[in-house]
Amino acid sequence: MKYNCFGITFWFNIFNDYNIILNSLQKEFKDEYNKFDVFSLSDNLLNPIIVGVNNNLMTNISFSPIKLQYSMDKVSIEDYESFEEKALKLFNLLNDNGITVCHTSVFINAEEEMTDILKVITKNAISKKFNDDDFVDFSLKIGKKHEDLFYKVITVLNKKQVKLPHITDNNGNVIPYPLLSWQEATFEREIVDLSYEINDKYSYDHNKDYHTTEFYLNKMLFLLKDNFNDDIHNVIEKGKF
Repeated sequence: MKYNCFGITFWFNIFNDYNIILNSLQKEFKDEYNKFDVFSLSDNLLNPIIVGVNNNLMTNISFSPIKLQYSMDKVSIEDYESFEEKALKLFNLLNDNGITVCHTSVFINAEEEMTDILKVITKNAISKKFNDDDFVDFSLKIGKKHEDLFYKVITVLNKKQVKLPHITDNNGNVIPYPLLSWQEATFEREIVDLSYEINDKYSYDHNKDYHTTEFYLNKMLFLLKDNFNDDIHNVIEKGKF
């Protein structure tokens, strides 16, 4: 199993005083980001977006008037503790600045090489009736309620990785990918792309006064890591979730 990314998104009511958040991010994440850029789709900065800029591009952070997103890329499972620390740090940063987090989602994206990917997935995750040699692509998204608190969401799809040659036309212009036939490509590998998300939107939708607390955030972060492998492989190999 190769882990690609750990991520978290905090959703809250509209908050436009971006200078408060900008100052807090610059203070709390000064060792991780060289600077924070502020830009907007409008000229008056009514809807500002703050984006962290770093050298290694291993982490990504952005703040908008309704959400804050953070992710760590090119990770291993040993990095998860660091991700948890940053997630809690950001949660407390929002709370300290008077922002109540309505609901939160945490996720892992990973990939795995498998033999006969489509046969395994269609047979086990759907039905033996779908075990057909003519299938070329597969995508499955499934969600379920967990403990009357959270939603657990799994997305599974196959991906083919190919290497396309650098081909030019008679005028020396590079021919873009859509115009190149896969007959020109070199097949490298086929993988299963796996996304696993846990969010507390169920609680937010069904309880009038609910909002994410540190207790529930810790619970989601624990479940994400603890349940990931079992839930993913149960879906792929047993058709159970």
